[in-house]
Amino acid sequence: MRECGGAAPGDRTMLDALVPAIAALQRSGDLTAAAHAAAEGAARTASMARASAGRSSHVREEALRGVPDPGATAVAVVFAAVAAVMKTAESPPTRR
Repeated sequence: MRECGGAAPGDRTMLDALVPAIAALQRSGDLTAAAHAAAEGAARTASMARASAGRSSHVREEALRGVPDPGATAVAVVFAAVAAVMKTAESPPTRR
């Protein structure tokens, strides 16, 4: 995405969640840590008043303030869902 689209972390795109998530995953191999890093990255985009790339770059700065980037939020949601599914799959079944 960096190569084709020219975006980088800090441009207020999905990369702001994806890059820290992948870094956390490479460091620890823990999907929960990756999901947490993605959520933090997505949340940080809400304080970025200017988008330098992606769809948000066509939106007025006033409309961006306080709103997390949709692509970054989607990345965070996907990582959270995958982490939850993997955690459930790794848990031993409960007896009823």
